[in-house]
Amino acid sequence: MTSKVIKVAVAGNPNTGKTTLINALAGTNLHVGNWPGVTIEKKEAHFKYKDYEIHLIDLPGTYSLSNNTAEEKIAVEFLIKEKPDVVIDVVDSTNLERNLYLTIQLLELELPVVIALNMWDEAKAKGIEIDHKKLEKLLCVKAVPTSAVKGEGVQELLEAVVQIYEKKEKSHCTLHFEDDLEEELKQLIRKIEKVQPVLLDLYPKRYLVLSLIEGNTSFIDIPISDELNREIQKLRERLQKLYHKDPVTIIVEERYSIIISIYEQVVKKHPVKTVDITFLLDRLFLHKVLGLPIFFFFMWLLFEFTFELSAPYVDWLDSILGNVIAPAVSQWLYEAGASPWLRSFVTEGIIGGVGFVLVFVPVLFFLYVFMAFLEGSGYMARAAFLMDRFMSVLGLSGKSFIPMIIGFGCNVPAVYATRTLENPKEKILTVLMIPFMSCGARLTVYAFFVTIFFTQHKTAVIMFLYLLGITVAVIVAFILQKLYFKTQSYPFILELPPYRLPTIRFILRNAWIKTKAFLYEAGTFILATSVVIWFLLHFPTDVKKTEDSVFGMISKTIAPVFEPLGFGNWQAAGALMSGFVAKEVVIATMGNIYSGEAIKEEEVQEINLKERLKEAGEGFIQANIEAGKKLLTLFGLISTQETGEEEDETDNSLIEAVRSAFTPLTAFSFLVFLLLYTPCMATVFAIKQELNSWKWAGLSILISFTSAWITTFIIYNIGKAVL
Repeated sequence: MTSKVIKVAVAGNPNTGKTTLINALAGTNLHVGNWPGVTIEKKEAHFKYKDYEIHLIDLPGTYSLSNNTAEEKIAVEFLIKEKPDVVIDVVDSTNLERNLYLTIQLLELELPVVIALNMWDEAKAKGIEIDHKKLEKLLCVKAVPTSAVKGEGVQELLEAVVQIYEKKEKSHCTLHFEDDLEEELKQLIRKIEKVQPVLLDLYPKRYLVLSLIEGNTSFIDIPISDELNREIQKLRERLQKLYHKDPVTIIVEERYSIIISIYEQVVKKHPVKTVDITFLLDRLFLHKVLGLPIFFFFMWLLFEFTFELSAPYVDWLDSILGNVIAPAVSQWLYEAGASPWLRSFVTEGIIGGVGFVLVFVPVLFFLYVFMAFLEGSGYMARAAFLMDRFMSVLGLSGKSFIPMIIGFGCNVPAVYATRTLENPKEKILTVLMIPFMSCGARLTVYAFFVTIFFTQHKTAVIMFLYLLGITVAVIVAFILQKLYFKTQSYPFILELPPYRLPTIRFILRNAWIKTKAFLYEAGTFILATSVVIWFLLHFPTDVKKTEDSVFGMISKTIAPVFEPLGFGNWQAAGALMSGFVAKEVVIATMGNIYSGEAIKEEEVQEINLKERLKEAGEGFIQANIEAGKKLLTLFGLISTQETGEEEDETDNSLIEAVRSAFTPLTAFSFLVFLLLYTPCMATVFAIKQELNSWKWAGLSILISFTSAWITTFIIYNIGKAVL
């Protein structure tokens, strides 16, 4: 039996808990992408409920359907042209009066609506009593109390969706404006019936006439006749004379008069003696002096927790790939009679490529976990507010700072985080700044080089590199803003939600949805590029040394570009070229190049798969134990010595080879260039997806490479002059 498909659109104001409710409805079936032609995030989900298949579409958060912003245009276009079977209108029960404006406009679209009275538990705690049954009668729609965070009312909401779908009923209430205005609307409808009746066939009658009066007509696909335009202008003039107000203001006030009437009938407020936690915390977190230090402390905690807690799982995944999957596949291929070339391709090219993707997963997941906590708690909105004054100098708002902070963990999710920026120019400028933020992958290369060349000044060198990245990003943004974008700083209006304690379920689900989106969006591209690089390293097939491969020949060709920077040999060029795949592979490439190893035929050793799987299971348990110890160490409950950590032994032959190939100055120049040059391919792909253009992805590479070359050239030559 074929399931009935119900197309459900979810609408609501920002900060109404819409995302949390969608997660509660859809679970991990949620898929994240972009709306066609724009960079605004689109979430969709398909899931089964009883005998129905629910197709859920999350509309951008909007305060109205006035068709002014990009989010409003998307919502209006979808609701009018796609005609969903049911619209779930998510409202904040603690702020019903403001949220009902969108509800009124949804009813003007003549669509079947069910209201989700979200944050019902918070409203009760604040002494707000809502008569939802009376609200249903006044609006002629179903209203379901919900608490998305606690999962309350979710089943009832789905039942209401099914019931509305089966009845095929729209709201049969007519929300009347003042009599004279209603008469004018009727006259305009009659005029449209005579002059251009096709408009009434294509668009909802009431929303159409109100939009024509307001001048919000971009959703209308056919030209409006001159005669009708003249009638609309006459009507506006009559309204101006009758009410002594602009027609748009008249319509807004009429809607609010209906809202106030409904609100006064359904809402009662009871005094509750509670401490306003939001007010008390904001006095501390938004303090003029203490606000920024507290913010930077939280950011330090975020990255400290992210990298420390993810490290054991990164090592475990690496051991799974290197000790279980790759050897097992290689052995199976050997027994099947596969050639050494094919075995190398599968184990190094394909499995190795997958490894580049998987190495991001623990880091990203923990980063998303802590970001979800900060976002769900309401703090990240405060962080954007704090940084607004500084960012306005660059023509950006405080919102731009959040993706840049995320960039210190990984540039890929930082690029995706720019989806919250409404201004297209601001978004592009922010995306172009992100690659200069030193991600965690670069840190592994820094650590290797400073251990060899700057033993006494490790912290100072690494801190300088991080600050240099920020400085170059600011300079580049300032130049672009003056020469090309010419953006201006607009007043930063941001609604600060109340502080909440997000549930573990919300945090984990939110983190997994975003991690899964990364795997889908960037993983396939990384894998494909990794395979290409493997072919370059092993072609021609009879190549004996990396230097003689296509990879080596390309490296020799581009090496002169780096000569003025102090490291113009093909080995350094090749390492940087491989860093385009992922910055952490630079050291692995150096290990192959500088050690001068020939490309050897892979030796296949028989393995005990059962024993290896047992070790993998034990390794996972040990990874959890190590993560627990690291957590206790971060809180100061146990000392570093008690964790039983041992330093990794670095390949001494590689250290000697690198030490002989670089001087301290050229090594420092190499690190500066590594910091600033082209973003990794995952970031480039994310830029292409987010800005919907290869032009901006290519421009990002050009700007980064040019900035890296100029900055490194200056630093290297200053160093030569001083030393």
